[in-house]
Amino acid sequence: MKRVKINNKDEFVVWVNAFNGKMNCYTSVYDFGKYAEDAAIDSTCIKDRMFLDFDAHDEPLENAYYDCIRVCDVLLEQDVFFNMYFSGKGFHMIVYGEQADDIRSIQSYFTTLTPIAPTLDRSGIQVKRLRRIPNTVNLSSKGPYFCIPITREDLESGLDVILDKAMTGNHPQVRYGNKLVKWPNVKPIEMSDIEINAPKPVGELPILPCLHNAIMVENPGHYARVYLTQWYRDILTMRERHISEEKKAEVIEIIINEFKAIADKEDIWLDWDEKTTRHHVKFVVDGGYHAPSCKEKLIPQGYCPGKCWRYCE
Repeated sequence: MKRVKINNKDEFVVWVNAFNGKMNCYTSVYDFGKYAEDAAIDSTCIKDRMFLDFDAHDEPLENAYYDCIRVCDVLLEQDVFFNMYFSGKGFHMIVYGEQADDIRSIQSYFTTLTPIAPTLDRSGIQVKRLRRIPNTVNLSSKGPYFCIPITREDLESGLDVILDKAMTGNHPQVRYGNKLVKWPNVKPIEMSDIEINAPKPVGELPILPCLHNAIMVENPGHYARVYLTQWYRDILTMRERHISEEKKAEVIEIIINEFKAIADKEDIWLDWDEKTTRHHVKFVVDGGYHAPSCKEKLIPQGYCPGKCWRYCE
């Protein structure tokens, strides 16, 4: 999705009012210190929060609901500063903390919550992650429902009450807690003794753990799609930059088929459009672009869930 740089709150309100109900509206999870003409500069990301996405996918919505309650109770007990939302198809939280130097510190805290909340989306801690804007319509939900701020009292009242509340927007945000999280210190990834296993391919081609996490969500980020395309291209061309037109056409078709297998999964890649995807895949394949390195992009941008066999690249 095309991103627009918003300079202040007034511009933000105008933008939301113009598009709410006409399309799904998202904003970046993180703020940035500097921007290029039409994009944030990743290296200036202000890493001071954690985004939690309780996504039921093909499971009952109740599963995400109960996971949200369990995590809410933990955060309330710790007196941590956070907000809660019903997204229209699941639940969101934003947990605020001190500014971290390394996105992996936030990921480390995130892993302490996953054992009690199986529906937590493991790809949530990424510099480029988007979140649905509160009080905007989730056009992919059954209501369709609004993404709305919710309270602990809403959770206590039950899921039906939340669904009824989400039939309308314009609900105030409620803050809980007083303390900013002190994110754990983490070892440099090169010192890690643990190597995570490669995930089972969705289609026919192997996939890196980081890209699997990033792509198997409702709305994968643009760069996750680009990076995965580059990864597939490298596999299919043995990293050769210049290949024949016939080979390019073959590679494009194989990659499109891989993406179809991913998009066929329920509640995955909801804005899948073959024509648009084919256009971008062709651009990457024709251009001979290589997959990004672990050290320069995948780790700093928050894609990396842990050291895997490819780390040395």
